[in-house]
Amino acid sequence: MNSAVKTYKGYEIHPLVYPRRPAGAQATRNPGAGYDASVRICRVGANPAADGRVFRLQYLFPFDGMGKARIACMAHAERLIDGQVSGQSVTDL
Repeated sequence: MNSAVKTYKGYEIHPLVYPRRPAGAQATRNPGAGYDASVRICRVGANPAADGRVFRLQYLFPFDGMGKARIACMAHAERLIDGQVSGQSVTDL
């Protein structure tokens, strides 16, 4: 999934999209439940697993498609990097 990685102002953005599992749900896949998303951000050239940080996207409703979730990840990451998300920052990465 490296093709989904984007660089922005010296940071790598890794979208993380996964099937939604509502509280108390069975451990089976239900594509109709939609998707949740997070984004991992690290400096360009850093090890994302060791030197990055994951930020979960907080939406009331699940995304109805993986593509929409990825687009939201990228937009959220850019706002984070630009310092436009209250209470979240990447300045110490």
